[in-house]
Amino acid sequence: MTVQSVDRALALLAILGDRPGGLADVSTRAELPLSTTSRLLDTLVVGGAVERGPDGLFRIGPLVHRLGAASSTSTASIESRGAETVAALADELDEAACISVPIGSETLTIMQIAVPKPVQAQNWTGHRWSITGGGSGAVMMSTWPTSRVEPLLAALDEHERTSVRKEIQKARRTGVSWSHGTYVEGLSSVAAPILDADGIAVAAVLGYGPTYRFPGKGNVQSVAAAVATAGAEITRRLET
Repeated sequence: MTVQSVDRALALLAILGDRPGGLADVSTRAELPLSTTSRLLDTLVVGGAVERGPDGLFRIGPLVHRLGAASSTSTASIESRGAETVAALADELDEAACISVPIGSETLTIMQIAVPKPVQAQNWTGHRWSITGGGSGAVMMSTWPTSRVEPLLAALDEHERTSVRKEIQKARRTGVSWSHGTYVEGLSSVAAPILDADGIAVAAVLGYGPTYRFPGKGNVQSVAAAVATAGAEITRRLET
């Protein structure tokens, strides 16, 4: 069973992927009424999947291009190119460090490096968290367009949406996002984005440990700077 409007929208994207076109041309190629084609194209333009150029022609938009870029930045590539940096970050912080990637409305921890400690964070590799429930989600969403973020916030109540938006705005200003007890009681973390060539987050790198010792007294800024530097380094490695 399919949804007709979705099928038609996908057909329009396929048509524009073949070549740009004006409204009448796209309508003819899609074998749809002009009014239906216009309505669907307007919706796709608002969402960024389609754009209309100064020449009046419709063509594939920035959202689809970003999705294509994101698909080429595979999880395996992020893990392999980020492993050395994450290990160095864990060593510098003397705490656990990891990489998380967005999976729909969740984040997935794809790798973790721990350091020997009498008390240390659990290995969260393979664990999924709500993308709206912690620092890694906030710092990634801080780089995403509103059209991608708002659907993720739709299921939250008004208070929760306001809180998450504030965290996103703060992450946008500072480049990192702290979380204290959000993921696990007694656990603190700080996350920084890993970006694609368009400046859109495809992952996040985190440092974390028990709240009673992480971050250490007077170390908030230096810890945040170390994680941000690690995110920038992995971003650079993905470009090579």
